Amino acid sequence: MTNRPADPAPGDGQPTGEMPGQVRLAAILLLGLGGLLGIVAILLFVGRGWIAESVAEGQQALGETVSDTDALSGDLALVALVFAVLAALSIFVGYFVRQGRPWARLAGIGFGALLGVLGVRYLLAGVGDPVSLVIPVGALGVAVTVVSGLLSGAAAVWFRDRPA
Repeated sequence: MTNRPADPAPGDGQPTGEMPGQVRLAAILLLGLGGLLGIVAILLFVGRGWIAESVAEGQQALGETVSDTDALSGDLALVALVFAVLAALSIFVGYFVRQGRPWARLAGIGFGALLGVLGVRYLLAGVGDPVSLVIPVGALGVAVTVVSGLLSGAAAVWFRDRPA
């Protein structure tokens, strides 16, 4: 016989075991998504003037009314800010999911659901060619993986006795 203490049972106030793979994957996806959104935000903010000028040149070549490049540049800066906020939120939630915070589990589920809704909305809009469908389909894949991982039974047991 060994004199090894028994593992704490779920629900007795002690954190339970190792992080489940589903939780680890959800945290990694949230952190990675936050990093990618941050890169996109930076590139969009830095290149907003060039993008606005390119749009105006394209409109002029097509004989359409040319957009105000300053207004378009400002709109792109606002979009970059939204991407930066989403990036920070994703990294924040992913970090605390990895730390085992129960509130972060709920926030991760909410963030994944939001990502899924945005992906479906883009798909239903029917814009773009087949290559442009890669982003919303990828977003749906990440959303489903994060939500299902954080809703799994193993995740529920692991998060149950963690400190808030």
